[in-house]
Amino acid sequence: MKVTLLKENLSKGLNIISRIVSTRGSLEVLGNILIKTEKGRVCLSATNLEVGINYRIGAKVDNEGAITVPARLFSEFVNSLPNEKITLELDGDTLILKSDNYESNIKGISADEFPLIPEIKTGKVMDIKSLELRDIICKVAFAAAIDDSRPVLAGVYLKIEGTKVTLAATDSYRLAEKVITLKNGKSKKEELILPAKTLLELSRILGEIKNDTLVSVYLSENQILFETDGLDFISRLIEGQFPNYQQIIPDNSDTKGVINKDEFLTAVKIASLFARENANSIKLSMKSKGVLEVDSGGSQVGQNKAKIQAKVDGRDGDASFNGKYIIDVLNILSDKEIKFEISGKLNPGIVRTVGDKGYIYIIMPLRN
Repeated sequence: MKVTLLKENLSKGLNIISRIVSTRGSLEVLGNILIKTEKGRVCLSATNLEVGINYRIGAKVDNEGAITVPARLFSEFVNSLPNEKITLELDGDTLILKSDNYESNIKGISADEFPLIPEIKTGKVMDIKSLELRDIICKVAFAAAIDDSRPVLAGVYLKIEGTKVTLAATDSYRLAEKVITLKNGKSKKEELILPAKTLLELSRILGEIKNDTLVSVYLSENQILFETDGLDFISRLIEGQFPNYQQIIPDNSDTKGVINKDEFLTAVKIASLFARENANSIKLSMKSKGVLEVDSGGSQVGQNKAKIQAKVDGRDGDASFNGKYIIDVLNILSDKEIKFEISGKLNPGIVRTVGDKGYIYIIMPLRN
């Protein structure tokens, strides 16, 4: 193998794929990056056996070849070089790197030992813009469970039905759902569960690419592929049945309020300081006169109360919620105003966005 490429392009590719390199794998080669030539380009690959990623870079290819090299050493070396052309040349299992003023060699492992990353180029289920995909991941995946004791709750449910796409996640204490409509859809209905951590990683990687590119999504029996702009991102699917969450979404609410998001966020953050000894319980009271009261406190720390102006529809109502779950959703919403709904002390609270009818966030109440 002998290829020449720009340091800037190589660094970008390494920054993208290094995110999923395995640091604790039982196989030494999982800590390596696969470098191979492919149709006049250089393809960088990494995998942790849960996720696989390929990223292609334009290059001048003089000789074909492939090798794996330690991800950390190779990435740190390349990122330390000045912005100039770099030549990669293979001598057995040693990669020789040359630039104008530097020459180094890195001991590698044969490409034959690198795990196979599946190719899924059939079974396309949708096309979606990368910015829209990042937005729905951001608004849903954070609500999934952090631990894997119940794998389906650590995942994000994806349903594709015609032009309608639904993503949902729940840790059993809260639920986030986002529904979008595509320009073109598939007639076949698809339902699957993806690891939430994987989707969040995909979102960060799409942010590295920066351009609002078209992402094509392909599905096989137990894996999913997101393909865009020289990038293949392949993830395993989670087996199991996602909870029938639709039954906990209230048909209507007794009290609804439209509130300035930033004011609400500030009030809940301050209230949380006083709620630590009380399971982070914060009482929200909506008054028909147009006020939202935020109360918290404990016997050891004292009491806190804040009042926020709100456009209230319905009767007076109050309920207690975990303040963290409110902060989490307000932190990811960009809207200036949000809708908050309650229906008594024992029913879920609901957060909606004023400008997006396809989004809903539900929080289970705390019983004091």
